[in-house]
Amino acid sequence: MSNRIRPEIIGWGVVGLVILVGVVTIAVGLLTPVTFGWFAYQPLADATFNPVGDALLVSRTTVVGFIVIALGLIALAFLAGWRLARRRTTEL
Repeated sequence: MSNRIRPEIIGWGVVGLVILVGVVTIAVGLLTPVTFGWFAYQPLADATFNPVGDALLVSRTTVVGFIVIALGLIALAFLAGWRLARRRTTEL
């Protein structure tokens, strides 16, 4: 194995690990119940908030998981483009 290939393999491994961590973080975030509270008091209104239905509440953990996956996919696209560009310059 040459020294030029080893950093590339490490890069692909790190990107794969980042995407895996993002998927696990999203899974943990979706399995954790979401808690929320109110900061205002409105005693005369007969309206109640029911989160069942169209509302989708996600935790901060889930949002962080989506951000980590997005960063991993951006890094994956960078590595794929870098490898493709390197292959094209050696063929010319």
